[in-house]
Amino acid sequence: MAAPNPERQRASREKLKDLLAYPASVFVIHYACQSFNQGQKLGSPRVTAIAVRNVASSETTVFSINRESELARLGPVHILSRLDQLEYALLQKFFQFIELNRNNRFVHWNMRDATFGFAAIEHRFRVLGGTPVRLGETNKFDLARGLTDIYGSRYVQPPYIKSLARKNNLSLAGFLDGPSEAEAFEMGFYDQVQRSVLAKVRILFDVFHLAHDRTLKTDANWWTLNRGRAREAWEMLEHNPVYAFGAILVTAFGIGLKVLEYTGI
Repeated sequence: MAAPNPERQRASREKLKDLLAYPASVFVIHYACQSFNQGQKLGSPRVTAIAVRNVASSETTVFSINRESELARLGPVHILSRLDQLEYALLQKFFQFIELNRNNRFVHWNMRDATFGFAAIEHRFRVLGGTPVRLGETNKFDLARGLTDIYGSRYVQPPYIKSLARKNNLSLAGFLDGPSEAEAFEMGFYDQVQRSVLAKVRILFDVFHLAHDRTLKTDANWWTLNRGRAREAWEMLEHNPVYAFGAILVTAFGIGLKVLEYTGI
């Protein structure tokens, strides 16, 4: 397991602190889509459900084909012929929500590109004839990358969200992995897709808070988390002995506290 880079580790911890300083203006977001592997079928994967949860209130808003089909009072037989209209309706409502909250910040999980991310959602709306509202990059925080910066690579075994939930005793009720979500959608189990996205946004919400509080359980041990800073102190010792000596004392004090904690003295 590669140790985290000290500078990126500090920056990500500061970002978590900054986000939770104004929780009412922060949302956790996740979404589901059709399978990326559609065989001979052309076109981008359809967006099937999006969930957004406010960090301060825990209020969660969901935009989904399941909700839109219910509102339209469509039976299972009629949904397949109306998927474009249903997807357009959910995306229209989603981007209206983004328009109202475009100055707020969104914590996401790997939603970084045109395959899976904000750009992919925007593209789907354009395909269907809509005009998406774009969020600025400073309004997005990738929790997946932030945790890697803090805890180092492979801090839990993949799949990461499920592993984090299990390690931290978070409920997996309703949770489906990506391929299972796509399969459920193809089989017409739209309610299962919606429940899965809601489960994931709830887990990410909890992981976000645990990481901020420094109580998130991972496979990274104390040495993995801190050896980068120990290396920094050693390099500093060569160039600035007085300043470095103080840093080493602080590190040693931290080690001592951990020893006392483990021994129960």
